[in-house]
Amino acid sequence: MSALSRQEKIANCVKSLTGKPDFPSFSQHVQAILAAVDHDEVSPRELTGLILRDYSLSLTLLRKANARNFPGRQIVSITHAVALLGTETVRRLAAGLRIFEHVHDQPAGVRELMTLSLLSANHVRELARRFPDVKPEEAYLCGLVRNVGEVLTAYYLPAEYARILKLAKERRLSLSTACLGVLLFTFEDLGGAITRYWGMPDRVVESQRAAFPMSISATSANAHLLAAVSLGHSMTAAVYRSEPEAGAAQLKACLEDHYPWLPLKREEVDEILAQGIRGTQESLASTGIRLNELRLQEQTRRVLEAMNGASGGPLPAQVVPGSVEDGNTLERLTKEVCALVNSDSGFDLNTLILMVLEALFRGAGFGRVIFAFVNQDRTRIEGRIGLGEDADELIKQFKFRMSRGGGPVSAALIAKRSVVADAKREDTSQIGPLFGCACFGLYPVVVSDRVVGCIFMESRKPRPSFKTRELRQFDRLRDALVSAFTRLRSEP
Repeated sequence: MSALSRQEKIANCVKSLTGKPDFPSFSQHVQAILAAVDHDEVSPRELTGLILRDYSLSLTLLRKANARNFPGRQIVSITHAVALLGTETVRRLAAGLRIFEHVHDQPAGVRELMTLSLLSANHVRELARRFPDVKPEEAYLCGLVRNVGEVLTAYYLPAEYARILKLAKERRLSLSTACLGVLLFTFEDLGGAITRYWGMPDRVVESQRAAFPMSISATSANAHLLAAVSLGHSMTAAVYRSEPEAGAAQLKACLEDHYPWLPLKREEVDEILAQGIRGTQESLASTGIRLNELRLQEQTRRVLEAMNGASGGPLPAQVVPGSVEDGNTLERLTKEVCALVNSDSGFDLNTLILMVLEALFRGAGFGRVIFAFVNQDRTRIEGRIGLGEDADELIKQFKFRMSRGGGPVSAALIAKRSVVADAKREDTSQIGPLFGCACFGLYPVVVSDRVVGCIFMESRKPRPSFKTRELRQFDRLRDALVSAFTRLRSEP
């Protein structure tokens, strides 16, 4: 029987790992988020709707947005956070959070490897900022998974990983070379196969390869991205995986190797390493884990001193941003929307509408929330934007003639009357049966005495009566949209 080829051994290993019940295969939901980010025409509404289904990602996005916005107003709206951070950050957090949450409470050795991956990701992102053709958040994701082959080997194949470490130490081999001796393939081989299995973009898969920048074709569309990943990964290994003297020699060598691609000044190296610690601390803080930044700062200082014989104090520490303050979600989201409308934030009308819908969806607990526009000749009102499961179906269903014979929805809108019905109020139940809902709210948006649209929210499950405080927030959200529409009409 012939021996298995290298590719067959890799395929068998991937099959074994992915067949384990606890393997972090990306759910269809996370894959949908990554696919949506990759799609140039993804709407803010679609992306926000996907994010709202993932509590961990929602919380992390809010913390990230508040860290960037500091010391500005508190951000509690996912819509606002996505608008501030951009879709590339969503991509990085969606993928990175899924991997890290799986291993962060595992044995110390695995956690340390994941911390190194976070350091590499931040180094790569800082390097990417120096290339105008590289997206920093995409580079971050590539840096984060650059070492995923080793992380998964340490977690799922601890005996083999121990043999790899022993072989590398005894024969003074690189870890990848030692891995080849034990498993007959490298960490990079496994990482490339796993990222391909996860359905990550080709650029992420390609960045797994262990290539010095000299071997990267200058004509490659991803040349600068691959160079940034290679250097960022090498910097992490030199500074945090070696003794100071050896690490200094490795750091100097990798900076020289990459110099034709990215010539760095000494102060730039210092700043990239400092930002690496800051970014890693922030990522860990979002999962409730505290990084021992002082130890990393001391390691960094000792390597840099050994590299050039200079003395210096520790790198600057990072202030950990606070999490979103406790309080009533509906009130806090309403306050944020009103502040943005009053400050002339520059957000377009659709974004502000989406923020209002998000406040009602998250803060008031409705199952589906939509906004409907009156058409130009004022003959019909039609649903256009929505949040919640099957919101698109409600949008299709919400189409009414703007006439007194158009039914109870049209009658309420023409009368400019807000209608709220819950399990304990049946005097306004005519609208409920149209949508099969137990409770709902209908709020006309009236500008210059004309209805321009409406908010409709509904839930199929009965709920307690709405409190006066909740109804007040509904009014404020509707009034915020009235202000936004009024301002839009007054602009030249």
